[in-house]
Amino acid sequence: MCRLAGTPAGTQRAVKEKANRKLLSEARNLLASEIVQVTGCTEPASVAFAFMLASRQLRVPFDPRTGKAILHGSPEVLRNASTAVVPFLNRRGLRAVVAAGLSSKARSFDLFPGVNLYSARRLLKLRGWLAVHRASQGGVYVRAVLRMPGESAEVVINGHHDEVRSVSRNGRPVLRRRARRNNMIGMRDIMAVVAARDRRLEAVAREFICRQVRGDSKLPVAERIPVLIRERMCGSSDPVMTITGSGNHGIYLGVPFYELYRKQGSRILPAALLALLAGIHMTAKRTRISEECGLGTKASPALAAGLAYARGADCAQIMRLMRSVSRALRQLECHGAKATCAGKARKALKVVMRKVDTTVASR
Repeated sequence: MCRLAGTPAGTQRAVKEKANRKLLSEARNLLASEIVQVTGCTEPASVAFAFMLASRQLRVPFDPRTGKAILHGSPEVLRNASTAVVPFLNRRGLRAVVAAGLSSKARSFDLFPGVNLYSARRLLKLRGWLAVHRASQGGVYVRAVLRMPGESAEVVINGHHDEVRSVSRNGRPVLRRRARRNNMIGMRDIMAVVAARDRRLEAVAREFICRQVRGDSKLPVAERIPVLIRERMCGSSDPVMTITGSGNHGIYLGVPFYELYRKQGSRILPAALLALLAGIHMTAKRTRISEECGLGTKASPALAAGLAYARGADCAQIMRLMRSVSRALRQLECHGAKATCAGKARKALKVVMRKVDTTVASR
């Protein structure tokens, strides 16, 4: 911060300290809103969550013989929600997703562990109770409608996977919320946050990596991550720490830093914190969900940034590295939440490791 002419040095320090406190507070808020533990893929969870909330507005349980469920979803949400396997129910498809939501006893976004399997399977034996429409909105958008004789309920999720924007019953609003602020944090600000060694922020990073699913410790990290991602897409019931609405990103960032933490202890926490904040930064620059594979466009640059920082790279090197990784992986496309995501993770990891080694060697 440049000193203003005629301004006392003490005032300048106070202004700088206030700015630093604000920056740290913003970083804490970002992490609090972007880190969520969820079982299963987040797009199916978002659809199921909307229908679970809608069912709570009905006076009697939804009956597929007399009622109708209508799903309006963005192309990206419908793509991923229809291809991932629903945990516990072990079924794929939008009918399974909606049936899980209507049958869950949970009260939170992590609703798949609370599914009444008997009720969900009864729903799946019946036909004609679900209609699906592709919405014009992109990104994360879900509109769940339930119609029963004499009553109806509607829930809209938009922006974040768990962001309920409205709830209505019989056409009357029960809840209306403004969109969450998508605060943008630049890489230089992220570097300043990491350098501050804030205990609360590093505690968040520690909790993230220590609570993350870990898989078979006998496998090397480069193999373990693809295995964990494949299992998640195929219906694993292990809860996963997600970042920016993605469990695959959470695995991709969390597992490598847990291994480093196990070996190096708290010294690695600033690098892990950098990777998490860089992932949020990359998501804000792009979109939360799109036709591009987020492992390539967001998680890989973030992982590279954290690993390079742990090995002594400076801000300029890290920013060049992130751009280089993004360019190298921009051809990765998303074709849904499928087992093939594991192969993309394996490819992306090789690119990240090679480019981090090159960046560090050039110092």
